[in-house]
Amino acid sequence: TSCILTSTNSQYFMMPSSRIVNVKQHKKETVCFSLKNDVFIIERYDDMILNDEKANLWYMDQDLMRIQHSIKKTLKAMRKNMNTNQRCIRGLEHMRSPEHFEQIKVNADCVYIGVLKEQQRQRAIGINDPEEIQKISAAASLWARNVARKRGAVDEISTHQQTAA
Repeated sequence: TSCILTSTNSQYFMMPSSRIVNVKQHKKETVCFSLKNDVFIIERYDDMILNDEKANLWYMDQDLMRIQHSIKKTLKAMRKNMNTNQRCIRGLEHMRSPEHFEQIKVNADCVYIGVLKEQQRQRAIGINDPEEIQKISAAASLWARNVARKRGAVDEISTHQQTAA
C-alpha cells in the first residue's frame, strides 16, 4: 500500500518494501512484498535551505530538461523504427504513433464503458453484483493483460541477456 500524508513542514511517504526471491520449485524469480512499510520523511522543497539538499531529493529544472531530451531521442528512434535496444521504451509505447495512441485509448474506453453500463444496469434493477462488474472489466481488458504478458516476457529475456553479458 502506498500512502502520502502531508504536514505543515514535512511530507511523509509510506512505500512498501519489496524483495526478489528465488523459488526453487518454480525455477523463476518472483517479487514478494513485505508487510513492513518504510517511512521516509522529506522536508518540503520550500523549507529546504541548502541547494545541495534540494538537488539530492528533488528534480531540478536541469534534470527535467535532460529527461525530456532523452524521451524525445527515444521517441524519434521508435518512430523511425530504429534499433531501440540501448533505450528503454517502457511507458512510451503509446507515443509510437497517433494510431497506437488512438488504439490504446479506444481499448481503455471499452473497459470504462462496459463497467459503467453494467453499473447502470444493476442500479436500474436494484442489485449490486461486484463479481459481474469484475467479469466485464476482466473480459474487456483481456487485450491489456495479453500485451502486458508479452512485454513482460520480452523484458525478462532482455534482462537475462544483459546480466549474462
